[in-house]
Amino acid sequence: MDKTLQEIALTQLRKSVQKLGSSTELKFSSLSSLFFWFAKVWDPTLMRFLIARSMDPAKAEKMFIEWQKWRTSPVPNGSIPDSEVEDALGPRKIFLHGLSKDGYPVLLVKANRHFFCWVFRNFIGNMIIS
Repeated sequence: MDKTLQEIALTQLRKSVQKLGSSTELKFSSLSSLFFWFAKVWDPTLMRFLIARSMDPAKAEKMFIEWQKWRTSPVPNGSIPDSEVEDALGPRKIFLHGLSKDGYPVLLVKANRHFFCWVFRNFIGNMIIS
C-alpha cells in the first residue's frame, strides 16, 4: 500500500481515537497511562490495528476501543495492588531480577517451588461431575 494512503488512514484513526479519549467511551486509568499511549506506542499501535482491518479507520477504531476496554477490564483499579505482588514474592517462587538490555523487567520463576493446589482441583472436579 502507498505510504501516503497509510499516513492518511493513520491520521484519521488518530483523530477519531483522540476525540473518543475525551469522551466517556474510552477512559485511561491514569495520567501516566495516557502519557504512555501518546508518547511511546501511539503510532505503531494504531498502525497495527489499521493493518488488521485492511486500512479501514472506522473498523480499526472499533477494534481499538474493544481492545482498550479489554486491557483495562481484568485489573480492577487499573493496576495490581502492592499487597498481591508481595504475596507472590513472599514464598520465594518469583524473583524480580532487574531490567534487560532493552529496558524490560526480567522475572525469574522457580517452578520447583510451586505446588499445585489439590483442594482446588478436587473442588473443580466435584463441580464438573455433579
